[in-house]
Parts: sequence; structure tokens; C-alpha cells
Amino acid sequence: MSHRFRKLTPFSQQSRRRQRAAYIELKNNIRRASAILGGAFHTHDFLHGQNGWADVYFPGSKAPVFYNAALQTKRAAFKDAVWDAAWERSYALAPDIEPSLLDRMVKDPVSGNYVVPEREPVRYPALSGLTRMEWVQAQLPLIADEGTIQVYEEWTLHRDYSYGIGLHATLDVPYLTIAAINSFIERFLADESGYRAKHPCKYTHADIEHWGLESNALIEPWEWGSIGSDDDKP
Repeated sequence: MSHRFRKLTPFSQQSRRRQRAAYIELKNNIRRASAILGGAFHTHDFLHGQNGWADVYFPGSKAPVFYNAALQTKRAAFKDAVWDAAWERSYALAPDIEPSLLDRMVKDPVSGNYVVPEREPVRYPALSGLTRMEWVQAQLPLIADEGTIQVYEEWTLHRDYSYGIGLHATLDVPYLTIAAINSFIERFLADESGYRAKHPCKYTHADIEHWGLESNALIEPWEWGSIGSDDDKP
């Protein structure tokens, strides 16, 4: 899950003029994207209908408050937690002995530039002779099916963001479609506070369709026509 504009001076401690300028800019972006997104939020992420995460921005109930929200589905949260657990176990078994990029750099006699030569990946005896990535990937099905990792539908507020009020949310939806995001915003604005479901959810390795890295194309909504758009229009 991505988190933009998190540090620097917290939004609530900025001047009223600066807060209002950011708020007006967001409102203008929302207005410009309203025909596509429905008029409640703005995003720089291309919503193709099967997103597992997205960064969105939407006004609070009282100006100039607005929210800088990092959203993810429960399945995306589960996948990230499994990956994190696998990496942690790998380092517990085999501390890192990979040379740093700086240590590996050599000067190219032709160009004079510093380059990193290709080399065989490090294999760890403690990881069954595998590279760290090979071992981690092999552990994903085992950790996912242990049943120890649970995820909740929940959201928390983070007031250290410099651009709006930070909001991290894990949603009980298959994908972050335009309709799903609008529905969440409506739910959140009912009280603008944190939330956690009473019961957790467990998944298995087979429940996750794609275990690789998920990236989103960065493009303004009014430019989506050049690459296609989400079929799930408001």
C-alpha cells in the first residue's frame, strides 16, 4: 500500500492559507474528474477495475479538512503480510551477506562510469542452498496456508501527513473499483473516525490470484481515455 505526502509539517499545523490552497486544488481536481469518478474523490492511480490498492483524496465534512487515503483490499493486505512473514523468517535463518551496491561498483574502463557487474546470486546453506528470493517464494504457500495470518476490515487516521489527514484503510471488497471507493467514502464520512471489524478474515494461498508485485499506472482520470477505463462507472 502506497503512502504519499506523509512527512514534513503536519497538515493541521500548517497555515490556514496553505490548508485552503491545498483544499481548493483538490476540489478542482475532483470537479475535473467527476464525469469519471463520480464527484467524491480524486486519484492519480488508473482504476482498471481489479486494483488491490489505490491512493485517493477526498474532502472531509468541513473545509479545509481532506483525507489522503491509502486503500487496500483484505486480500492485498493478506498477501503483503504473508510476504513480510516470509522475508522475516528468511533473515532469522540466514542473516544478510549480500554485498552492497556501493561495494560492488567498479569503474568501466571504456565509459569511465561506475557500473555494477552481473554476478551469480548468493545462495544460503541455511536456506536449503537457495537464493533468498527463491526461498521466500517457496514459503508463500506454506505461510499462507498455516492459518496464522488474519486481516480485518479496518481504517486508521494518521495526523502526521503534510498533505491532508492520513487515512489507511483495508476494505472488504474484491477489488478497489470506482463504486467500491465511493461506497467506502460514504461510510467513512458518516463519522470520520477509526474502525475495525469485530471478526478477522483468513485466506489461503489459492485465494490469491496473483502473488507478484502489483503496481498502478499513474495517470490523471481525465487522461484515462488514452489507455482505457474502468467498466464500473458510477
